[in-house]
Amino acid sequence: MTFGYPLALVLLLPTLPLALWALRRQDRARRARLHDFGQPGLLARASTLPPERLTAIRQALTLAGLSLVLVAAARPQFGDRPASLAHTGRDLLVLLDLSRSMNAADGDLPRLALAKNAALQALASSPGDRVGLVVFGGSAFLQLPLTGNHAAFQRYLDAASTDDLANPATDLSRALAAAATAFEHEGERGFQSVLLLSDGESVEGDVGPPLKRLREAEVPVFAVGIGSSEGSPVPADSTQAPERWHRDHIGRIVQSRIEEGDLRRAASETNGVYLRWTPAVGAELGVELEKLEKRTMSSRTSPERADRFQWPLGLAITMLVMEPLLGAAQRRRRK
Repeated sequence: MTFGYPLALVLLLPTLPLALWALRRQDRARRARLHDFGQPGLLARASTLPPERLTAIRQALTLAGLSLVLVAAARPQFGDRPASLAHTGRDLLVLLDLSRSMNAADGDLPRLALAKNAALQALASSPGDRVGLVVFGGSAFLQLPLTGNHAAFQRYLDAASTDDLANPATDLSRALAAAATAFEHEGERGFQSVLLLSDGESVEGDVGPPLKRLREAEVPVFAVGIGSSEGSPVPADSTQAPERWHRDHIGRIVQSRIEEGDLRRAASETNGVYLRWTPAVGAELGVELEKLEKRTMSSRTSPERADRFQWPLGLAITMLVMEPLLGAAQRRRRK
């Protein structure tokens, strides 16, 4: 046997002695009042005061009833009953831009770090979702298939670097096509979505065809644009060393600026949402994702302890009702 609220049992220790003291004090007070009205011999014959044995029985019923009330409050549990556990959620595929321009820092952190933080914040409000990871630059590939293991997703996300891809350019069309292909092989239509994290500097490909595939599959794209309109220098690698800034063919430092056109298009053509990066974008994404319908990912039956508080509570009520009835019966007999 277990108890759902065992702290209630601790109250038995002070409650029973206090209740016994109160009952005995009440009995002594009643006897004293009766003695004030006449001789003890007459009172013994005429009084409705119950005899010692009946008094003890009534006190025992009161104490037992109070004890059982506290036992019921502790929620005794024993025996098993089947309980159905349903796991609901959605499928979210994160498209992470690993092109060279994601090394640029428009503030204190590189764009890639901001993108990773936004993804993790968005997922924090949806622990039941399956999540996968597509990394892309000039090419794209599925780094992590859809999984309910968010810790594994975070490991892959943390390890992603702009040094991972041989082609440092950006092709949003390949990333969107990879997402469409991934959803064609698993998941259920109507419960899938894409989170696209990029500065939007797509220099290759046409996003039209993959967006059509996603739209027909009812997959909304939630796009987050990361970067500034003023532009920032692009490090040649992830070291952020000024002497290693990327330069064009005549030696000028390359300035990377956010390009929102394809990002906005991806969101609008798939009934998704476009957001410009801010420190609160992760929370905003979480709100938008929560608007999507969830499906039952899995369902299983698991035994759980059954509450049995009704038994001691029923006995307690019976005893507390019997106590005044005994007194009434005794008074009727004396009359």
